[in-house]
Amino acid sequence: MTPAAPSANTSPRGDRRREALLAALDDRLRTTPLDDISVADLTVSAGITRSAFYFYFDSKAAAVGVLLAAVQDEAQAAVETIVGGEGDFRPRVARALEKLTDRVLENAHIYRALLTARSKHAQTRALWDEGRRVMAAPVAEFLRAERASGRAPNGVDADALAVGLIHINETVLERLAFDTDGPREPLLTVATDMWVRALYGRPDPAVDAAAAPGRTA
Repeated sequence: MTPAAPSANTSPRGDRRREALLAALDDRLRTTPLDDISVADLTVSAGITRSAFYFYFDSKAAAVGVLLAAVQDEAQAAVETIVGGEGDFRPRVARALEKLTDRVLENAHIYRALLTARSKHAQTRALWDEGRRVMAAPVAEFLRAERASGRAPNGVDADALAVGLIHINETVLERLAFDTDGPREPLLTVATDMWVRALYGRPDPAVDAAAAPGRTA
């Protein structure tokens, strides 16, 4: 979920060309799958040459990655809320996933295009995997701290578990991006519960602490 690096060209005219290409791509993706859009379609719409396209982007996939930058920012914000937000852990996860889902659904056409690009473009796939590792790092650090404090039980490798939890988010987002009118609350509820149980091995440490005698999770 990491966007491609922007071009080094910073001239006003260069920026206008780049933005025109991105606007053309965004517009076409609202009605047309990525595989059915050609570079020629984009250059004609933007009013620039084919060589100019490849000056800014090495592929359609790279251009899609730039469009997804706002979603990437929201994904990082979601992780920050989960590991460092206020309140109990379960509500933090639920709140973070809700906001992230809102952002992805606002850009579902772009998210779908990036999923297509990831499956066929090695560089996009590598960038996506690196983005997942970056987002998983603070989750793993949080988990290690919770284990050290005794709040969370020891278990599988923290880094591997954190990557797996980011995978859960991606699975939910992919499902909703391809079914934007489908029910989202059941998916978000299950994803939240998986986060809580994966880290704490029980529904919620705060709930456990206040549970009545004899009550089981």
